[in-house]
Amino acid sequence: MRTRKRVLLTVNPGLVEGKRFQTVRSIVTGLHAVCDLFVVPISGYDFKRKRLNAYKRAAQGKFEHHGWIKPEADVWIVYTDGYWIECREMGFKRRRDFLEAQLQFHEGQVESGQVKQLINSAQAERHTLKSWFSELDAGKWGVVPTYRFVKWADVHDFVKREKKIVAKPNWGGGGGGIHKIEGDSQLKSFREFMIKGDHSLKEDYCFQPLVAGPEKRLWYVNGTCVGGRKVFGRNTPWSDHTDEFRIIEYGDKPSKEFKEDLAKADKLCLKSGLTIGSIDFIGSQINEINGAGTTFTQYDVMTKIVDARKPLVDYLASTVLE
Repeated sequence: MRTRKRVLLTVNPGLVEGKRFQTVRSIVTGLHAVCDLFVVPISGYDFKRKRLNAYKRAAQGKFEHHGWIKPEADVWIVYTDGYWIECREMGFKRRRDFLEAQLQFHEGQVESGQVKQLINSAQAERHTLKSWFSELDAGKWGVVPTYRFVKWADVHDFVKREKKIVAKPNWGGGGGGIHKIEGDSQLKSFREFMIKGDHSLKEDYCFQPLVAGPEKRLWYVNGTCVGGRKVFGRNTPWSDHTDEFRIIEYGDKPSKEFKEDLAKADKLCLKSGLTIGSIDFIGSQINEINGAGTTFTQYDVMTKIVDARKPLVDYLASTVLE
């Protein structure tokens, strides 16, 4: 009789507390039937003792506490990165140190042979940081020009040149910590925010010119686009929805625009090493990559616009059955 593979699934702690999280719940359901699955909240890492606080799936969508386990697996799927967690409670002064500890932990288990396959790879997750775009030729890769600065004088010069810019945390999500800056007054306010939060200009933030256009997302599984959506007039961290707000499926009727976007996204997906996640556009330029924890559905309030979960779950299930 074939032995079922041992699989670790890192999740948002809210999952075991009962929150819906449709995408990761679908993953749990799909994997539970085909492997020996251990669900691990990202807050349940003990870096010093190299152990994980694990749960097992129970009836009716609930989870039972299993206890501490060794970080050993045939496959380790990391489906959240915990950017919102209070890092000091985890023993870290700075958020970026917490992130690097995660990545090194995952990477170390692969290098030691304790984990045979990691999804996404630690290097791919490093490439989902906003700052990675600052290392790319924006024209060649179709990304929004992105910069990291060491001196505030350089930020000032960037604002002066571009007129309107966006400051983005290198590690974040959901629009948190993003600032639009135009003029000296807003730059001064942003600098005060950075000082108050003990943020590092060089390490914690990157900067892009403000670009306009519809927001597009292409979901990827194993190097292939499995769905897309397009949002017009969407709210931003500094503005509400406009009268033009609407959400449509993108790619169901391939257009010249979609084919051009797909070519750019395919190319960047390959370079980044992304296995599961999304590539996002504003207008015709790629503005970010999303990896661990990407939601594979799109709703307009209660109306489902796109659901790309099946190819995601099918791929992960096929991986643990290989």
